[in-house]
Amino acid sequence: MEKEIKLLATDLDGTLFHPKRRIKLIAKKNINYIDKFIKDGNQVVLVTGRSPRFARKVIERLGHEVDVIGMNGAYTISEGEVMNEHFLDFSIEKMLFDLNSLFPILGTMLISRKYPLLIATPPVGKFFQLFYRFYYWSLGAYAEDYYFSNEEFVNELKSNEVYKLMIFFGISRRGVKMASRANQYLRAHYKDQFEASWSDGFIEITPAGISKANGIERYTKAHGIKSENVYVVGDSGNDISMFQAYFDRSFCMRHAHKKVRKYAKTIIRRFHHLERHI
Repeated sequence: MEKEIKLLATDLDGTLFHPKRRIKLIAKKNINYIDKFIKDGNQVVLVTGRSPRFARKVIERLGHEVDVIGMNGAYTISEGEVMNEHFLDFSIEKMLFDLNSLFPILGTMLISRKYPLLIATPPVGKFFQLFYRFYYWSLGAYAEDYYFSNEEFVNELKSNEVYKLMIFFGISRRGVKMASRANQYLRAHYKDQFEASWSDGFIEITPAGISKANGIERYTKAHGIKSENVYVVGDSGNDISMFQAYFDRSFCMRHAHKKVRKYAKTIIRRFHHLERHI
């Protein structure tokens, strides 16, 4: 009897990238587990909010030409080609104005077909630019290629080629709580216009009907993989959809927020501990 292929759909930040390796990107034990899993005849797909450019760096580090479901499902990379692209299609500027009147925004970022990360800062922009430069320098290998330009940010919003918008409220406990509240507001008032998910001090906004779970579903149908052979692992709010869709084979990192952990069936401390369960 032919062996059925298992598909491991893994988040990156906080999951495959845990514990952090700011120079090498991925811990050796995690790479070894991926290598063994694939050599056993299985498949891995990266399910991430990252840009296509950054995803390529991860693939090269893994040493296997794995596929990618990126921007939380807004695009797919299969056999090295970007396809199945979905872009934001609503009045972004109006939404940002409404949101900022209730929850002061410290910065907005977008990822588009043109930009891996484009950042717009508030009027006191120089301070925030210094903050972002230091922040992304501290990320080491995890930093996206980023650009600052409020003017270009506005222009790019009009390009109709924006995969994802990110809204930043701060890294403090207060900022994280504000992001959570702002996310609840958006989900209540804009639920038919886009998908909103919360991750620490950020809100991520992707096209309506687009989520990690939907991206995995489209991917498995295209590749003839049964849903009962799909295993998912993650650690943040944008992973909840795939925990719910594949609950019996869902894994959440122990360091995740309790509001995220409750949606997954199994809690693991390290990514490579998946070997004990799959």
